[in-house]
Amino acid sequence: MEENFDPVARTRANYYTPGSPVQFVCVELLKGEVSGDHAVCLTFKNISRVTLTALEIHFKCKGVDGVILCEDQFEYRDIEVKPGESFGMDDAVFVTQKAITSVDVSLKNVYSGKKVVHLDAIKRVRLPAPRRLSPELQKALEARMNRQGMKYMPQVFENGWYCACGSFHPKEEDTVYCSECGCDRILLQNALNTLLQPEKKEPAPAAEPVCPAQSEADERTRVIGADPVPPAAPVRPAAPVQEEPTRVVSSFKAEPEAEATRVMPTPKLEKPASFEPVLDRAADDEGTRVIPSTRKEPVRPAEPEDYEEDEPNDARDSVAETLIRWVPPLTAIVCAAIALWGFVYYQFMM
Repeated sequence: MEENFDPVARTRANYYTPGSPVQFVCVELLKGEVSGDHAVCLTFKNISRVTLTALEIHFKCKGVDGVILCEDQFEYRDIEVKPGESFGMDDAVFVTQKAITSVDVSLKNVYSGKKVVHLDAIKRVRLPAPRRLSPELQKALEARMNRQGMKYMPQVFENGWYCACGSFHPKEEDTVYCSECGCDRILLQNALNTLLQPEKKEPAPAAEPVCPAQSEADERTRVIGADPVPPAAPVRPAAPVQEEPTRVVSSFKAEPEAEATRVMPTPKLEKPASFEPVLDRAADDEGTRVIPSTRKEPVRPAEPEDYEEDEPNDARDSVAETLIRWVPPLTAIVCAAIALWGFVYYQFMM
């Protein structure tokens, strides 16, 4: 009597076998509609580049209290699984009336025609748990990728990579496409990076402080009657305040008699030009004005020196100069002669 089984739970494998052409993907727990029996179905995937014809496994089913309910071998025979295809999800490996909490699967032998790969001695590697996305990020990623079930963070490890759908692809599979959801790993990662980047918002202009110096300048402007600077115009601290320079009002032109004395530039001479007061009596009503004189001071001829008084000094200077000039070379010649005589004496006389 055939019976329909409804899915109760589905759990992905948290370990894999390095170097195996077959990957254990997930375990699914089913329950019969009439009898209420529990059945276990295992799903495998061919990650090699050849067609697989058989698979031998060893499994353990545990109950609620951790007691092993069943431990047995199972064989998938007369199969023809092409690269990238999954199999085993339609075959129940164990049926029991008790509730099953966990299933442990070990790969034994994989067959491809007459070729066999033994996996008994290979130690299984536990996989890190996938990271769950937030509901908002999940919806955004599903909308961008136009797919459903994008619940997990795409991750790349040394031994493989996780897809957003939760499937793990070991490095032996050597693919960038997910065999379950069809996502491209690179496009998926780029889409997620785009969603994770914060939106660039234009910064709101900050309230610019009013310079106290400008306030004082405005007050001064109002005092002298100039046009005041509008208070609403902000003053940027970086730019200097363009204040109106203080205007110097020229004084009234003084009368000729009150005009200040002007100093005229003098030509460059060896000696500084002397300013001599010159009395200008052309107009008696005007006061005496001091006009700088541009006349050069007459150069007086140098008075001849009295050479008669300096004759004794000059004679002594000439003698001293002669001694200074000839004493050193004569001294050197005498020393050389003494050294030569001493050399000859010791060589031939003694």
